Amino acid sequence: MDHDLTIHRVLNVIQRATQTASQTHLTALLDRTLDLFVEEAHAEAGTLYLYDPEHDALVFHVVKGDAASQRLLGMRIPASRGVAGAALRAREPIFVHNVAEDPRWDRSIGELASLQLRTMYCLPLIIDDRPVGVVQVFNLPADAIDADEELMLLRILGNVMVNVIDKTRLLDETHRRERRQRALADIAARLTTTLDRQQLLTLIMDYARDLLNCEATSVWEIDDEDESNPVLRSHVATGSRGEKVTGVTVPFGQGIIGHVVATGAIIRLDDVRNDARHYQGVDQQSGFETRSILCVPLHAPSIELGAERGRVEARIIGGAQALNKIGGPFTDDDVALFEAFANLAATVLQLSRLYADTQNLLLGMIKALVEAVDARDRNNQRHSRRVSDFSVAIAEELGLSDEQIFHVRLGSLLHDIGKIGVPDAILDKPGRLTDEELVEMRSHTTKGYEIMSQEELKRLLRVELPALLQHHERLDGNGYPHGISGDRISWIARIVAVADVFDALTSTRPYKEPWSAERAIAYLTERKGVEFDAACVEALARARAKGHPLVKTQVERAMERG
Repeated sequence: MDHDLTIHRVLNVIQRATQTASQTHLTALLDRTLDLFVEEAHAEAGTLYLYDPEHDALVFHVVKGDAASQRLLGMRIPASRGVAGAALRAREPIFVHNVAEDPRWDRSIGELASLQLRTMYCLPLIIDDRPVGVVQVFNLPADAIDADEELMLLRILGNVMVNVIDKTRLLDETHRRERRQRALADIAARLTTTLDRQQLLTLIMDYARDLLNCEATSVWEIDDEDESNPVLRSHVATGSRGEKVTGVTVPFGQGIIGHVVATGAIIRLDDVRNDARHYQGVDQQSGFETRSILCVPLHAPSIELGAERGRVEARIIGGAQALNKIGGPFTDDDVALFEAFANLAATVLQLSRLYADTQNLLLGMIKALVEAVDARDRNNQRHSRRVSDFSVAIAEELGLSDEQIFHVRLGSLLHDIGKIGVPDAILDKPGRLTDEELVEMRSHTTKGYEIMSQEELKRLLRVELPALLQHHERLDGNGYPHGISGDRISWIARIVAVADVFDALTSTRPYKEPWSAERAIAYLTERKGVEFDAACVEALARARAKGHPLVKTQVERAMERG
């Protein structure tokens, strides 16, 4: 080769390598690097591995020249294996004159199987005797065997690119760790602000899908409500078909997810079609095609509830799945990361169960207490339950959060709890009350507030308490017990006030016939912004117009019962 021509080609190679080095994304850099090697070698195909020092393995990152070999992406092989392993150990390039006859060539991998391989140049990428990766190019021209200048260009290209690849990989790993740390920090922060199970599980699985670079993720929980026929139920499923998977059930013990939950094993499969445990029913129902899978159990942690209440033992409560890794099979790093996300999901499920049990216990006790109080007032049976229904309908129409709606449900149920301190003679009086009796009746607001403000309850019901005290206050200041007005009346009391009046107007009383719902809403509408909160009145009217099932009067419900 002419000396000037050689210098020109070297400079050209360095220039092209420098241009390629401007790639800041590792995948794009590796892809373009292999393109350069294939082009400079005038080869037909090529592969590029990166070295994993933690596992002493080579990982397929780029394959050129054979579409079928794209399945190898992400695959790991021992660093001592094949021609690539031999070059890495020798720290020197290897030129193979006849690939088919070389004993070092590993045919079991099926690398570039659709090509008839002849020659191969294998170049280890080394920095200070530290392996970074291996580049292989196949089917070089026949004259390349004796052309030292041609092979020298490939070594120069390797020397230039290895530094760039190493720095970019380190930067990529740093960014990946930062993304994972941000994800975990974000999830931890959300755990301190909400116990909304669906929201938290969706957040966790969205992060998992993004960081694992897969097509879908899902969380499954054991549903043993029917002890004779337990199932696994999908609570959250992310990805293009996620909405079709959410709520789907799998018989306990069936499918890969069933095996993982039953045994506590971790399963990682590159092709589920080769595994008889794969449950195809979910794919058929959702239209999603599962190819590869990573499935881990959900180990719910033990939770100490205090010496007086004992502890909740650790156990497997479900499983999590990651489906269809993009760009290759799931790796050991993916397993470790997904286990971390699964542990977070298990904690969320465990806490949400305890929270739901506590909520249901509290709600059940309050309902029982309220039913007992309402039973004393024969003129106003089930009044608190109806006011709660109306209040919830208003809250939903206002777009309040689930947590706020729960507070509304409790506060409205308890709004008349103070009537427990009102004498039966006043509660059951068929006619209008005297002024003294009216004062006693109106005291139920302060009595209820005082009863439920005991030290053990005050913090638990801090949102609900204003509903007990203020549901008879009016915006213009003409209500009771304190005659407060405007913004001094809490948001929850404004909701309950509208619901309470609506039920009073539409219910039968000894001294009046029930009004129609339309007449009652017209009455409230005339006084909105003066006595009653306008947004609450309008929300009740909208709920009624939409046929909201909760906005049914006492008469309408009686008619439905026949």
